[in-house]
Amino acid sequence: MLSNTLPEDVLYILKTLNQDGHQAYIVGGCVRDTILHTTPKDWDITTSANPEQTKKLFPRTFDTGIQHGTVTVVLNHTNYEVTTYRIEGAYEDYRRPSSVAFTKNLTEDLLRRDFTMNAIAYHPQEGYQDPFQGREDIQRRTIRGVGTPALRFQEDALRMLRCVRFAAQLGFFVEEETYNALCENKELIRKISVERIHDEMEKLWLCAHYEKMPLLWESGLLTQFDPLLATRITERGTNLLEQLRQAPKDAILRWTIVLQDYSVQEARVFLRKLKFDNDGLKRICLLVEYLKQELPTEGYPLRMLAGKLGIEALQQLLILQELLQPTSSYAKTAECLAKILADRDCLSLKQLAVDGQMLMEIGVPKGKALGQLLATLLDFVHQNPQWNDKQLLLDKAKELM
Repeated sequence: MLSNTLPEDVLYILKTLNQDGHQAYIVGGCVRDTILHTTPKDWDITTSANPEQTKKLFPRTFDTGIQHGTVTVVLNHTNYEVTTYRIEGAYEDYRRPSSVAFTKNLTEDLLRRDFTMNAIAYHPQEGYQDPFQGREDIQRRTIRGVGTPALRFQEDALRMLRCVRFAAQLGFFVEEETYNALCENKELIRKISVERIHDEMEKLWLCAHYEKMPLLWESGLLTQFDPLLATRITERGTNLLEQLRQAPKDAILRWTIVLQDYSVQEARVFLRKLKFDNDGLKRICLLVEYLKQELPTEGYPLRMLAGKLGIEALQQLLILQELLQPTSSYAKTAECLAKILADRDCLSLKQLAVDGQMLMEIGVPKGKALGQLLATLLDFVHQNPQWNDKQLLLDKAKELM
């Protein structure tokens, strides 16, 4: 790594801390990513300065996890997390340390990290600080727990899921002792909040190295969290991996592929368990419901369906049917939909040339009758898209009154 690969803001933070007599290094994933010649999403800094000392050196900061020694420094509208070297106490709940103590020893700080590839520090003048040979493991494309892997997983059980996700993200192998420790401690994943599991699993489905995903169920980790999903995925086998490989990098589409063998009710239960937001839950359930249905290939029924589902959902459905139901009539549906969109046909009440206010002005009473008449006019336009004209529809409304 060369110092000119570091952003100017990062160099400034390191220099400012150094000039005040403190050690400071970039650390963790940003070092790993730079070694792998990929652009880091974030730049994290570790320092011997305590949080109060860090805050005095920079004009704009805010406390991020002050109890754990983390302060966010704001430079040029970008946030940089600066964390004091620390030693962590026992992880009594397999999620977070019972206590945190600051230290002046960088190696003690690196020892608490999950994998050797993430336990490397770097300074542009001093070079790498790599007491656990993380660079060698990166070169060997290997994921290895720092120190005793079982202890790292027992400290934070989510690290087991992160191990699988990193393998699928980077295409790395999981070292034997680390994999065995994962298998032996897999039941600890039950201690982790569903929100954290949801986040890691979603990242996993979006990874590029699909051949590594089976680590999730072959290790027994998935069975500990959701036996039904483990069974369904195992039954589908390598076919699922190929489908994920071909799918766009979209979380909704990937989750639908994973849940394709679920009933709508099973999908709803699973998504609620993982605490999906309402929009995501509704969309995935909708796609699961229609996934194996034959879609219309004619204008009128397809306009009705597009109005009911929405264009975005219908287009997602066509993508999924092409992948998962290649013998369906998705191609004819897609061709028909393309013409409907090109012709700018009316699909919803929002696109209808008349609205409730216009109908009330010609004497339609407010209430149920108004809603029914609007629905009738929309259906009429679905059948006759050329009739989406204000005067024509008002005349039609008078005829129906």
